[in-house]
Amino acid sequence: MLTIRSVLLSIAVAVVVLAPVRNAAGQERLLGPVISSVAPQAPARSATAQVLTISGLNFSDGLSLTVVEPDGRKVSHTGTEIQARRDTSFKVSVKLAAMGAYTLIVTNPDGAASDPFVLKGQSSGQTPAAPGIAPKIERVLPAQLTKDPSPQTISVTGDHFVQGLSVYLTDPIGTVYLMKGSELGSFTATSFSVSVSIEMTGEYTLMVTNPSGASSNSMTIKVGPRR
Repeated sequence: MLTIRSVLLSIAVAVVVLAPVRNAAGQERLLGPVISSVAPQAPARSATAQVLTISGLNFSDGLSLTVVEPDGRKVSHTGTEIQARRDTSFKVSVKLAAMGAYTLIVTNPDGAASDPFVLKGQSSGQTPAAPGIAPKIERVLPAQLTKDPSPQTISVTGDHFVQGLSVYLTDPIGTVYLMKGSELGSFTATSFSVSVSIEMTGEYTLMVTNPSGASSNSMTIKVGPRR
């Protein structure tokens, strides 16, 4: 028989497992899926199903997508409805018949869920809005880092960086760290700096997402052992 104490303990364990945690450098480790953008960005209202491409991070095999319609009704998409799944994207056909904002939530098989992503639908006769210009990473310096738990500052140069952007750093085993806000320094439209803690050797990947949801290309960073 379940007791109140055992139920509370189970809830506490679930919170510990699913909540984001931070490492010694203050980087937020993302344990669940992340929706960074949806294409088309402002789909037309239509009674016919249309294909959406969901981009982000940590999309696991067997995930489900919950679409909350403007009136609050929830529609779940699972199984074969999820197409072309990769760790960073998947496709799904949905009906966006009602006017108003739709909310998308991705849930992985382990129960970890993304933050809600709001998708604003358009009227059926409205011309689609131009998507936000995607940021572009051209260079990361230094090009090679050294394994060190102490924070190291790297400089990112490129174009179309917007204040409020988020930086996603994926380590060699697939763990994703989120850095944003005060964790970023020396910010301009073409460059910024960020302090990162590098705890293992191998290849890391870095990606940037603007507040509009537009995401950059990924840049590989090689990490060698300390000498």
